[in-house]
Amino acid sequence: MGVHGLTTYLRENQRILAKAIEFPSSSTDVTSIVVDGWSFIYELYEESKLPWVYGGEYKAFSACVEGVVKAWMAVGLRVYFVFDGSAPELKIPTLISRLNHSIVERSLLFFRTSETSRSTPRFLHETRMIPPLAYHACLHALREVASSADTLEVHFADEEGDPYAVELAGRLGAFVVGNDSDFVILNSGKYAGYIQLDDMLWAAPKSVGAGSGDEDGEFRIVKKAKTKKKSAAQQGIHRGLIPPEHSTDLTLSVSVYTPAVLASHFKIPVTLLPLLGALVGNDFSNQSSTQRNVQSLFFERQLTLSQRISRVGSTLNTILSAATQKRKARHQVGSVMDLIDRSVHALLIRPPSTMASGEIDAIVDRIVNAALQYAIDKYDGDTFGPDGLWPSKICALHRAETCRLPGLFSHALLLSTDNEAADDNTVEHDTQLLQLHSLYITAYRSGHLQPKLMDILNTGTFWPRLFLENPDAENVARSIGRPIREWIFAILEDAVGLPEAPEATRDPEVRQSDTSQMDEDDEDELIDVVEEDDEDDEADLLAPLRGELQKLHAPDEESETPASAISQSRSHLPLRPKCVTEYVRRGTRVAPESVTVPDISRLLVSSAFHGNSQENWAPLPLRSASERMSVFLHILHSSTVALEELPSEQLMCALVLRWVVRVMHLRAIESSSKEREKEKWTKSEACAFLAFYTSDGHSLDFRTMPASAGSGPNAGSETTPISSRSIQLMAQVLMAIESIHHLSQVLSVSERVPVHVHTLSGQTFHMFLAQKGSNCRDTLPVGLWDACTEGLGDAFAEECLVRVKKSKINGKSIERTSARKAMRVGAAGSQFGLLVDLQV
Repeated sequence: MGVHGLTTYLRENQRILAKAIEFPSSSTDVTSIVVDGWSFIYELYEESKLPWVYGGEYKAFSACVEGVVKAWMAVGLRVYFVFDGSAPELKIPTLISRLNHSIVERSLLFFRTSETSRSTPRFLHETRMIPPLAYHACLHALREVASSADTLEVHFADEEGDPYAVELAGRLGAFVVGNDSDFVILNSGKYAGYIQLDDMLWAAPKSVGAGSGDEDGEFRIVKKAKTKKKSAAQQGIHRGLIPPEHSTDLTLSVSVYTPAVLASHFKIPVTLLPLLGALVGNDFSNQSSTQRNVQSLFFERQLTLSQRISRVGSTLNTILSAATQKRKARHQVGSVMDLIDRSVHALLIRPPSTMASGEIDAIVDRIVNAALQYAIDKYDGDTFGPDGLWPSKICALHRAETCRLPGLFSHALLLSTDNEAADDNTVEHDTQLLQLHSLYITAYRSGHLQPKLMDILNTGTFWPRLFLENPDAENVARSIGRPIREWIFAILEDAVGLPEAPEATRDPEVRQSDTSQMDEDDEDELIDVVEEDDEDDEADLLAPLRGELQKLHAPDEESETPASAISQSRSHLPLRPKCVTEYVRRGTRVAPESVTVPDISRLLVSSAFHGNSQENWAPLPLRSASERMSVFLHILHSSTVALEELPSEQLMCALVLRWVVRVMHLRAIESSSKEREKEKWTKSEACAFLAFYTSDGHSLDFRTMPASAGSGPNAGSETTPISSRSIQLMAQVLMAIESIHHLSQVLSVSERVPVHVHTLSGQTFHMFLAQKGSNCRDTLPVGLWDACTEGLGDAFAEECLVRVKKSKINGKSIERTSARKAMRVGAAGSQFGLLVDLQV
């Protein structure tokens, strides 16, 4: 994560780079920490050992989140969570590579492995994925804690979370807690340093009877030299994020890394740490996959990651020392560019004469781009601490004119101000745009507009949360989610305007070939959960590079026109239709697919929505609550009286079920193939889903379940079978939940349709499916089943009846089905399997 190999380097040199700090629960001091939200989610779900293969144990995970945060507050910590906003365009190749490695390849391995082997704890641990709705569960748990405590706040970054977190920490004088080595490169204000999540130590007080027994000095216990030492657990020490259960008066011990100490270790200015990170390799230094990996030109293959970092540090120190001896010039624009150029030449492992023309210049350009991602604007205020936050109503850190977030919601507003003609309609139109501008910014800052949606507004891209699914079937992000997302794109284009797709994503085929080439070339790339950007606060030696880079790219920037257009429903036709590039699984890899943004007015007309009127047109998010809800239900083909009468807590499960059943039914009609027919849901499966979604409080409590020995995660495979059919159904459900939730947020009806992820247990759903939904319908709330099935009578598949043949041997009845099935498992893939199928 972050700078390649820097986490390993910090751990290997912890004694000289880190400072130990303790937070006892008895202390009255309050210390602020800023937590990287996504690092926290990944680390906590990993440490909790909760099953992932069933789709997520969100109820148990929410309990874990609350437990950890309350334990932090109990030792005197004031906690600020920061979640990422949209990802920059430069990071797209890195994101693709990570998805291929962590999701697609693991799904392929899972489905190419036998059911017996893939159910083992070791296999499940090695193919572990983060359930796609973990963010929702975490956010709900944080809100629950914050509602009863004033020492917890949740922030949503303007764009990348890393620089925002460090800038927030610099304003508060806080530590940043995460698992991203970029936090020791970034610097700002009174930033106190970086704490790794997996380096935490919880110490419980020793019991009264646990003394050595020599208080009176009369007796002393004699220990043999070969006596085994007590384990950490026996000594009351627990390593990791999760505190020991049923313990009070805990003490939290951490190791703190600071940019100043790291820079001093390499004997370079702290403002050159971003250059060190760019040269070693970070998430942005390989954005141009048409060229070879930069780090492959700098380092021999036999060098370890730590040795690479040491080499770059010593190279920078040597160049700076030589420059200081010759002349005492301050670091101006030319000197910084000279430093980068000389560093690149010094690090090359082969003569520059053997390289293609312009290749070195391209490498320098990429290093500059990667280093600039760490830039943080210097705070020019005098107020620090909580009182220094929220200089404007729209941002906790920036004034309204310098915050980057409003620009994402201003594409249509900027286009409107460019029009010279002004009349009453234009004034009304601008008023609506300002209302939408304020509406969406408020929703985003409060967590009621998903950060995933910000990529649409920033880079014209969308990244559905991929998860375990059958690689031989069509990706559920396309079949289940895309019809809903087309409405989302149209609504946002009409309301605030969408940008043009980035130049790098306009040609999907080129993009795919570039991505695959990058994956092949970048053998040393670390793929894991990471965060991004970074920046600096003192006299920034790299700040002049911005102007220098702008000069290099001036012709390209002048040729690009800002992207924004008014929807056809309110103004003229755009010069060309807007497109959003979706990154979905295509076969065995993630690939971009361009989706044309439809006009919202035409969508409403083509779908026969009766409330559509061209006169006095108003964007959908500004209409009345009842009309927004009518559009919402109309989009999901669920405008029925029975469904509208359901209580809010039952709406989401009903909408999800109706959507997936309808989509699978339409796919079967379009193709009329046996495979598509098998995709259809049965009524027992539908009943199992409703029982799973409404079984609040009845899911398994994994926190009290003992883990198995060895790799011991609570995989649950001993009790609930892992069925390929159940996995695919769960993948459809998860995608439908995410897509419908996004739609509800864009239309501002999410309070009417709460998602209630925090009550769900994926294993419960698999358990109900394994039981064929027996007796599930009797436990459902009154009216729910009828509301879900109204108008969908022929959309369900026939129940598959299992025929059991019996034969008699020595007068005893024997079921041959189970025996033959066992023979198939053993004979699968062999010639004897043919005999089994023939019942010989």
